Amino acid sequence: MIIALGGLPFTGKSTLARALAEAMPGVLLDKAALRKVLFPTLVTAPPELNDWLYEGVLKAASWNLDTAPGTVVVLDGRPLTRYRDVLSLRRFASSLDHALYIVECVCPGEVAVARSAAAGAPDPLLSVQNADTDQIPEPKVVVDTSQPLEQCVSAALNAVSGRAAPQDEDSAPGQNGPPYRYPPSPSSSTVPGRCGGPDAIPCPRGLRRSTR
Repeated sequence: MIIALGGLPFTGKSTLARALAEAMPGVLLDKAALRKVLFPTLVTAPPELNDWLYEGVLKAASWNLDTAPGTVVVLDGRPLTRYRDVLSLRRFASSLDHALYIVECVCPGEVAVARSAAAGAPDPLLSVQNADTDQIPEPKVVVDTSQPLEQCVSAALNAVSGRAAPQDEDSAPGQNGPPYRYPPSPSSSTVPGRCGGPDAIPCPRGLRRSTR
């Protein structure tokens, strides 16, 4: 099983990924952590380096899933806010014959701004307005990370295991205002706490499953 975290900046992806990996338990593969180990003095990674690191994370995922049946990989690699990245990840999971669950982290805008300020980072709302991004498509699990961490972990685990109760899209996921995420498209059917399996499509270039 692969659980991939996605969402806008400062929505709590890395925090939830670490907590999920500990709770499952699972193998946490964190692209940002890998970058800090390999390039400790690098402040901002160019796109080419990000792609290289991400491919390395996926190869590590493939190795773990191939050599230890039953392993759960928790992937904190890309925000998945580009549709092509979601399709590529679905192809990857399908090529390994493993289920993929995408967990989208959301939170009220003021929570994301407060988190970025605490980290000394620019206002994430401004960066999102200037970014070329897409809404994360279904199927996915939506978790409001303004809630206590234990509650977020429980919601994600229940959804992945198929025990989540349906919720109304109109119900507010946060207590401090509207969720900080992309507005749903007219065809979207996002239901927080619900998920499904990946599309069965070919594996992306360079990430074929090794033969044993």
